[in-house]
Amino acid sequence: MSEQAAWSLLGRLLPLAIGAAVSPMVFVFQLLNLAAPRRALTRSLAFALGCALVVFAWLLCAGWIASLLPPPGSDPDPTAAALNAVFALMLLGLALRIAQQPLPAAPKPAAPGIWTPALSGLLLMGCNLTSLVLFLPAVQDITRSGAAGLLWWVWALALVAVTLMPAWLPPGMVWLLGHQGRLLLQQVSALVVPHQRGINVGICLLLGLLLGSRAVLMV
Repeated sequence: MSEQAAWSLLGRLLPLAIGAAVSPMVFVFQLLNLAAPRRALTRSLAFALGCALVVFAWLLCAGWIASLLPPPGSDPDPTAAALNAVFALMLLGLALRIAQQPLPAAPKPAAPGIWTPALSGLLLMGCNLTSLVLFLPAVQDITRSGAAGLLWWVWALALVAVTLMPAWLPPGMVWLLGHQGRLLLQQVSALVVPHQRGINVGICLLLGLLLGSRAVLMV
């Protein structure tokens, strides 16, 4: 892959990866795990592992599906245009659905044990449709960019790492910064939690319009 192609791929991936990483509920659940009176960091890591298993399942399925698509030709690219249009419509539909839902109830602390946060991570990430709909076109871009072998995995794992930031960043901050990290997370939570519905709607609308414009330009 040439340097120009790599920068072009990075420009397409970055907004999708950041959008997939905006998961307020994942962040909130990690704060609850880190507030547990016992084994807080271990519970947080178990939750992150559950989230990671789901995202790796997305990666394998999306990579396999993208590998079945015809190779990209010169512009216009009707296959990419059709996929971007579908993802754009899904995001706009999700924005409408989220806007019509009541404000999410405050989550309750999970029951004691390590398996409970791990299962919570599996279930919560598995239901995270916003991240999924943004993750799929990102994997499609990587696969159809011509990246193969080790290079494909480098791009894919970077995408996974960014998508999972709400899961691994809070325990990472606590591990590195200790009490100061907890205080910083509480400050971020005070800004994010009251506006989580608006954040999700805004991300869906913005990136839905972005994918829609890509689809038009590819026709």
